[in-house]
Amino acid sequence: MSPAKLRAALVALCVLAYGATLAARGFIRDDRWIIAENPLMRQGWRALPALLTTGYWEAAMGPAAPIQEYRPLLSLTFLLQRQMTGLSKAPMHAVNLILHILVCLLLWEALRRRMKAFAAAAAAAIFAVLPVHAEAVCALTGRSELLSAALILGAWLLLEQRRLAAGCALFSAALLTKEHAFLFPVFLALSDWTFHGRLPWHGASRRTYGALAACAAAGLTLRWLFLSAAFHGGVAYFTTGRLVAALTYARFALRHYLWPSLTGADLCADFSRPLIPDEAAASLAGWACLLALAVLIALAVRALSRRRPWAFWALGPLVFLLPTCHLLMPLDTLGAERLLYLPSIGLAALLGLLWQRWRARAATAAMLALAASLCWYTWATLQRSQAWGSEGAYYEAAISCNPVSSRARSGLGVALARSGRTQEARGRLLEAIGLDAALSPPYYNLAHLAWSEGDDAEARRRLRQALERDASVSDSWVLLAVIEQTGGRLAEARAALERALTLQPMNAAAEFNLGRLCLLDGRAAEAPAHFARFVELAPDDPDAPVARGLAAGTAEVR
Repeated sequence: MSPAKLRAALVALCVLAYGATLAARGFIRDDRWIIAENPLMRQGWRALPALLTTGYWEAAMGPAAPIQEYRPLLSLTFLLQRQMTGLSKAPMHAVNLILHILVCLLLWEALRRRMKAFAAAAAAAIFAVLPVHAEAVCALTGRSELLSAALILGAWLLLEQRRLAAGCALFSAALLTKEHAFLFPVFLALSDWTFHGRLPWHGASRRTYGALAACAAAGLTLRWLFLSAAFHGGVAYFTTGRLVAALTYARFALRHYLWPSLTGADLCADFSRPLIPDEAAASLAGWACLLALAVLIALAVRALSRRRPWAFWALGPLVFLLPTCHLLMPLDTLGAERLLYLPSIGLAALLGLLWQRWRARAATAAMLALAASLCWYTWATLQRSQAWGSEGAYYEAAISCNPVSSRARSGLGVALARSGRTQEARGRLLEAIGLDAALSPPYYNLAHLAWSEGDDAEARRRLRQALERDASVSDSWVLLAVIEQTGGRLAEARAALERALTLQPMNAAAEFNLGRLCLLDGRAAEAPAHFARFVELAPDDPDAPVARGLAAGTAEVR
């Protein structure tokens, strides 16, 4: 098959597997917080300076956001799309699909320089339709995986051609897209050794790796300047020590990463506690999994020292999984399938090599097996992609694979409430509390339901329960302030709103309600500033015209 036809075939496979995402509805989980309701996104180009100097989660969660990530280039793509096509979902999903196609084409270019034509084509085709990629491609915020992979593969190809400036530019862009890009020099060093026999400190390589080190240092400097912690993945998932983390993650990696990646079965959108119990120090299964992984890694390292290509594909791409393996930094989740997007390059390459060897012995059988595998993977991907069709579908899928997830039931309750199914929503929220009474969101959402039904007493009770469990959620304080204001407790309402703005300075609802409160408690002169700030933060809000009018009216009175 000619290169042009092969590229066309890869594009067709990607579209076949993921084209249905263009009809997806709604913003799911991170998509809602990072794109749809992000104050920086809502402000448009005026917020560009802040967007480039603010943490990825800071606008949504406040300056004390437990997750510290700096991804301005990724955020810029979302801002650009919001300015061009608004909140239309199809164009955003189209960009994700185009990025996935680009990654597959770049991967094929990289593979065909390092293995035989059939193996490279098979590997690229497999990568294009792997079901485990569904989260990265279908979730809008999965773009972090797609864009960083495209930039890293592009840098890999350019640096191989000694195009240092262009390669470093793409590497620098990848650093501003996702944190695992910092490990690209390690990946490149393994590649250079395996395929060219070069070491970073030899000859012309010193210049390349020196430039990459300078780019990485610049990236670290930006993180130290703009984040409260250069690297922090939230409240630590493990609190019982590194041994328990290693045993648990080893078993998780084999059961919930490797098996679904190979088979396309048992995929899961939610790995929150207590689905995966911690392995005890005396766990035979945990030690067996850890030993199996250690043996496989040792064999691959030995083969890599002899420059065996299969060893590079087994180890090289896994470098990008290190930041999320719970050994280098704290992370608030055990894992997620989107994290396998770039590491699964190795799996696809190894399968391509396997089919190459099989083809050399039994060409017809190998071709039929490859075709059957591609058909199965494509069908499984189509089925899996349906989970990201809407909020309700996502949370139903999450509960299906993790029935003990209180967060998934709470999320489904919110989705049902948004669609007007309040009784079902209340039932799901109560189920979430039954699974984990210490979780704050279900109480807040029950309070919101009660408030929308006019039951302020029940709403106030539920809010108190939510704040007892987590007092750092600014929306809880805003809703409490609204209820206090309705009850005539203006001082308490003001205190709650000020607390909300301390926690999240870009909370538009807090500014709007503080402006209204100023009109009620005799501080009309202060109201215009709050209404103006509300309009600045949420110019697309339905209340924005009212706020403009109130700002103008109170300004005239003043």
